[in-house]
Amino acid sequence: MTSLLWALAVTVLMLALAYWFTRYVVGRLAGGRLLPRQSRMTVLEQLSVGRDQRLLLVKVGDKIYLLGVTSGGITRLETLTEEEAASWMAEEKASGGPSSMSFREALRNVIKQRKQ
Repeated sequence: MTSLLWALAVTVLMLALAYWFTRYVVGRLAGGRLLPRQSRMTVLEQLSVGRDQRLLLVKVGDKIYLLGVTSGGITRLETLTEEEAASWMAEEKASGGPSSMSFREALRNVIKQRKQ
């Protein structure tokens, strides 16, 4: 009888530890709270264009990418040149954070530059 209670106690303890690990440790890593704050990747702006569809402007190192995000995956739509990204970069450095220019205005500026 004692061995049965011992096995039951060990099983309950293992389930409790698995729950704690999944809930707190993995949850914090996924949420980014345990990762360093000085990340080389920054989401400059995002725009919802439909249900489960977004456009993201992401800075990775020195490059800026326009990404399309859907429930099926992530697609790189465009890599912005230095000239196209200059307005975001200048405002980001001046304000110490992501630009205050609206994403729609910035996207219109990029499209105008591409047409020229």
